[in-house]
Amino acid sequence: MDTENRSRAGDAVTLVHEELRELILAGHLLPGQRLTQRELSDRLGAGRTPVREALRMLEAEGFVISRANHGITVAGLDLDEAEGLFAALLLLQPPLLPRAAREIPDQALRRMEELSLVMRTLPQEPHDFHRDHAEFHTLPQLTFGPTLNKVINDLYLRLSRLQRFYYRGRRIPAFAQELDLAFLRAMQAKDGARARRVQELHMLNSAVGLITDVDPWHRFGPLIDAAAGAGINIPRSAKGTLTPPVRVTWETALPGYQPVLADYVVDETADHAHPQEHRNLDPL
Repeated sequence: MDTENRSRAGDAVTLVHEELRELILAGHLLPGQRLTQRELSDRLGAGRTPVREALRMLEAEGFVISRANHGITVAGLDLDEAEGLFAALLLLQPPLLPRAAREIPDQALRRMEELSLVMRTLPQEPHDFHRDHAEFHTLPQLTFGPTLNKVINDLYLRLSRLQRFYYRGRRIPAFAQELDLAFLRAMQAKDGARARRVQELHMLNSAVGLITDVDPWHRFGPLIDAAAGAGINIPRSAKGTLTPPVRVTWETALPGYQPVLADYVVDETADHAHPQEHRNLDPL
């Protein structure tokens, strides 16, 4: 196969991969649904070879599952997987934000401001919100370098499938938008310590909210351990469960920092002057 034909074949696989991934994320291919190469080829108007390669890529990303004698099915909402992804992100992404706060370009901050405004003021479907939310949090990561940026984006991609499946038909919680605004304000102020704290609080709320809403008796492990490694204490029951609102504390206090109150995880670090007071963030 010459170079031009290989390029065309690669483009076909990329297109099929993106189309199938979006069908799964949008809920058009449901968890547990069996997929066949012939049906997908007919649906997408693509050849069997690009479909087969795209399915292999989706399996590596966790979007589909291949089992002997069962074929290929769309992956469901695996809470252990979700907890592990949140734990990995908690350890990888927030510690890099102080550098991002120092180095993020003004153009990226302006785009974050635009996205924050759209997410808070315009009615959005979950699909649109998650698209804008992903871009909002990707912009600071451009300062991480290509290797870390790819690793973190791959984790977010796998997590986005679980989040979009979970939020389908649900309202986006208001505290998520306020946490994003608090994060933006910290980045604009070049306050890396505050940006990191807000993002950790955001991640913990997302993780605990998604998991406990689906299974209140889920036994937490990796998220608790990752939080401890980040200097965050999360009290849990003797059985390993968490009951929102979970009162957590950070080993390091931030003078003058007042956290956004959220539904699932509350920052009760001792040095907060008014830990129960909801912070009214100025509108853009």
